[in-house]
Amino acid sequence: MPQSTVILRCSNCLILNRVPEKKLEGKPACGNCKTVLDFPRQPVYAKNESFDRAVAYWPETLLIEFTAAACLYCRIFEPIVNDLARERAGRLKIMKIDVDTDDYLTQRFKITQTPTFIVYKNAVEVIRVDGAPKEKTDLVKWIDNLIGFKHY
Repeated sequence: MPQSTVILRCSNCLILNRVPEKKLEGKPACGNCKTVLDFPRQPVYAKNESFDRAVAYWPETLLIEFTAAACLYCRIFEPIVNDLARERAGRLKIMKIDVDTDDYLTQRFKITQTPTFIVYKNAVEVIRVDGAPKEKTDLVKWIDNLIGFKHY
């Protein structure tokens, strides 16, 4: 059976590295410069000044969640989003944008309700969902189908 791999970009030399999924638990290093490859294991908050670069440089699937402190559905989905970030680390990066504090990105993406989820693959927007999915498990199924994650 072929080994599943992820693609990670080295933050030092910007080279793309193909990393066997089983090596993600350790500290995989860049094949070019030997820098430890860094990838988030929890959601990160986006900053408008580095947003475009973060999208362009992430070679795998990127989930962006627009959220608000007063949003009940955002709080309901927060543990699910956190679990996805941890369990799909390396394959999926999750960026959060607080609509209450980031007017620029909120206006740029024409956010009218929270949560709003936007998925990018290879820096290209592939899908957008405005509002919470009907079932909490729908978000996990949706993401797993996009990243090709297999449950064993």
